[in-house]
Amino acid sequence: MILVSHFDPFGGQIINASREVAVLLSSVRDDLKIIELPTAFEDSSLLLIAELTKETPDLLVMLGQAEGRTHVTPEMVAINWKESSTEDNNGYLARGERISPEGPVAFFTGLPVKKIVGSLQSEGLPVSVSLTAGSFVCNSLFFSIMEYIGVNRLDIPAGFVHIPCVPSQAVGKRALPTMDALLSARIILRIIEISIEESNVC
Repeated sequence: MILVSHFDPFGGQIINASREVAVLLSSVRDDLKIIELPTAFEDSSLLLIAELTKETPDLLVMLGQAEGRTHVTPEMVAINWKESSTEDNNGYLARGERISPEGPVAFFTGLPVKKIVGSLQSEGLPVSVSLTAGSFVCNSLFFSIMEYIGVNRLDIPAGFVHIPCVPSQAVGKRALPTMDALLSARIILRIIEISIEESNVC
């Protein structure tokens, strides 16, 4: 089973690009399990960890929306820091603090990011490496899950991928880069396929 997480809308929006893409993915592969997470620092990781305690997936891909990006961007590093200028969906504003007081400074992804990006760029797809998932909920989830996997010595290839906004989110925002959800979904499927090949799972 391949587990794919995505977020609900936040910041007053009614759409989250990660949800739009996840909906498309759910109809393509019958071995995918899709879970929606709240855009909230604590609740998102707790909900996904609860899911991991029920069943161990062969692969975990966490999706999030990155406003302003022009490419699908697999994240290389999750940092032990949360800080935001926007409240999460619980009304919490992170003012700058460690996610895990006793945890390491950072975790690297468990996905073969360099292989993924090299392969997909050779296919002409708009993909690039990102070295930072920011310091909002996406990074917090990424860090917390990688810490959970490490502490519990779970054999789960896992990582985070940011996708651009979808075109409907650009209404009234003239310069906002977007990507069609179908193209983003195609890229995520290729990321899943390459991750499976490289990890010898499924």
